[in-house]
Amino acid sequence: MTSDSRTKPFHEPPVQRRHVGYGLALPLVRSGVTRFHRIERIEGLEHLGDAQVPTIFVANHQNGLMDPLVLSSLYGPNQIHWLTRADIFYKRVARTMLFSFNQMPVFRQRDKLSDARQRNERVFEICAERLNIGATMGLFPEGNHRAVKSLRMLRRGVVDMVNQSISLSPDMKRLRIQPVGIDYEEMQGFRRRLTYRIGPAIGFLDLINPETGQITPGELLVRIHSAMNDLMVNIQPESHYDDLLPYVQSLRTTEAQDWSKTRDLIRTLGRISEETLDGIREAHLDAKKTGIFDASRPEDLGQDPTHVRSTPWWFWPLAPIAIIGGIASWPFSKFVENQAKKRVKDPCFTSTFKVSIGMFLVPLYWFALAWPLGWILTGAWGGMGVLAAYLFNLIGSRISGWWYGHYLDWKGSRKARSVYAQPHQASAWKNYLNSIDQALQTNQHSARS
Repeated sequence: MTSDSRTKPFHEPPVQRRHVGYGLALPLVRSGVTRFHRIERIEGLEHLGDAQVPTIFVANHQNGLMDPLVLSSLYGPNQIHWLTRADIFYKRVARTMLFSFNQMPVFRQRDKLSDARQRNERVFEICAERLNIGATMGLFPEGNHRAVKSLRMLRRGVVDMVNQSISLSPDMKRLRIQPVGIDYEEMQGFRRRLTYRIGPAIGFLDLINPETGQITPGELLVRIHSAMNDLMVNIQPESHYDDLLPYVQSLRTTEAQDWSKTRDLIRTLGRISEETLDGIREAHLDAKKTGIFDASRPEDLGQDPTHVRSTPWWFWPLAPIAIIGGIASWPFSKFVENQAKKRVKDPCFTSTFKVSIGMFLVPLYWFALAWPLGWILTGAWGGMGVLAAYLFNLIGSRISGWWYGHYLDWKGSRKARSVYAQPHQASAWKNYLNSIDQALQTNQHSARS
């Protein structure tokens, strides 16, 4: 063993299917995720197989630790096991907690360990052993997170895990590879929409080489890439990502009633010629110069003035209830918001920071607040007054958060109407959308001919 290996010991994760720590934390995770995000829909639940069958979820990765939290909270039957960067496992307390959450270390090149490959091989063996006893794994085949709505080249780790599982037991050919697409309307924003799509299991038995009993990585990765591409927003080409993003945002993909139609439209962007893309860039820059994107979000503008969201009749009558229900939680929410701005440098971890605090500190804040509120209600410390005050904050904040999501829609609609009322901004936005629509129509005519 080399000196760098001695200074960074390898602690093997236990072979387990479930852990009480995960079970205790899951309600808090689910509460944090559903409070922060506005779950628009979960599609494809019919594609989920028997919970007793070992499964590997493969999903896109844009939003730091928020992505595994979302997957864990929205999938109920089994606990999901994850691979996490190894450097956070070195301290005993952190390691004990991570192991209880079914986390396992994965070693990267930046760890500068001469035996990193051997360590990862052992971790993958443990993953296979966990799968063999019916565990569910969660993987992000892109390898790391990046805050873009694009699918990157996949890494071979998922194939290595499948091969390792098949080598461990022939019965592991029943393993399911389940693709997932996570679609955030605005991943950093509180009470913005989130849609979660599950696709059919990816077949791989025909890819097993009868002589070696193994799968060639490239063949399976192509299938996984295609399956993930069917479920997520994948803006291509990336060289013009910033120019195409507002158009895709205006499609409101998280709200798409016909996802396949919206997905196919987005795919067509990748077939636009470079010359036409340069023209779209000019139209985008012209729109940007008018200040449109400072005045309104593309999601609120939609494709034309008729797409501006309307306000339901009950919105304002429910405002007093929402304000009363959330007034006690508001100061702490503003504190968390300010702390996120100060402390979080990577936008991929903004929502992770906020949700983590929401999971653990908000209940403590409510508990501390419940004592003086209980005294005001009953004139005594403790007892039913404390319980009533705590439940009031718990339920009231839920109602307030639900209403706040609609408030954001109302506020966005006002801003959008203001943009459409400005002739120079409305014209620039229309020209930008038209530059892409005309390019898409040209592609369609070319394909037919």
